[in-house]
Amino acid sequence: MNIRDIIYITSIAEAGSIGKAAEKLFVAQPSLSKCVKKVEKEYDISLFKRVKGVSVKLTKEGELFLEMARDIVISHSRFEKQLRRLKQQRDTLVLGLTYQRTVNLAGTILEKFYRENPQQILQIQTRDTQSLKYGLLDQSLDAVILATLDKENDMHYEPLQDICVGVRLRTGSPLAKKACFVDGIEYPVLRLEDLKNETFTVNAPGSSSRNIVESMLKQNEVSLEIMDVTNSQSRAAMVKSGIASTFVPVEKNGWNSSDKKENLYLIHPEQNINYQVYLTCLNEFYNTASYIRLINVVKAIFM
Repeated sequence: MNIRDIIYITSIAEAGSIGKAAEKLFVAQPSLSKCVKKVEKEYDISLFKRVKGVSVKLTKEGELFLEMARDIVISHSRFEKQLRRLKQQRDTLVLGLTYQRTVNLAGTILEKFYRENPQQILQIQTRDTQSLKYGLLDQSLDAVILATLDKENDMHYEPLQDICVGVRLRTGSPLAKKACFVDGIEYPVLRLEDLKNETFTVNAPGSSSRNIVESMLKQNEVSLEIMDVTNSQSRAAMVKSGIASTFVPVEKNGWNSSDKKENLYLIHPEQNINYQVYLTCLNEFYNTASYIRLINVVKAIFM
């Protein structure tokens, strides 16, 4: 048995089911089931009994295990925090980015960071959205830049950019004729109902951009035909060639200078969803000198 086994079993007990614990930990259910069986075999005990289908409840032996496990988890967490504070004074600062943000931002962030902080090492790791979140939890990442609608209590979120949802219509799309102008908005808008006969290419399920689009559609009870395309350049090529339209993030306070306004529309404000891009870290990392150096650099780039 190791510390990961203890954390897994503690999470199952607190969640009341292996499925819910798996979602919280970003771990496959079979891995958790295997962990439980391993510990049960090692100590010749039974930790859980099934109740109401997929729910589980601790046995008497399980309750005794949980009492011990919680003490170990608390001690281990305290040890990691103290060790982390020591490492933050001398080791590499690790920033996590999604694939597209790595292409768009990594060079600029590194150049500005080293120019202003030559004594500090900054490393950038590229991961998908779920892996970025898990990287913060397992402390393999110090901070991430991420767009999200939901916040975790143990995370600090430094706002970088206010965003709403726009649409880049494919070349030749007839939907341009349905666009209208709304008071107070400079750019043409489309309602979600107008998009129903259009095919949209969107990032893969689980990505921040996909989660935001799905939340907007669910909120407005609209269903659209969607194609999963992970690469943003491929999505742009499909728009240009007239194969499919796509959703794009748009700054609420204006367009990026790099944005091409051609075939670009806003979702109607009555249906749009507003969200933010954040520099995110664990609460305990927020007031460290390393994070302050990083936030000064990143916020200057996003301004």
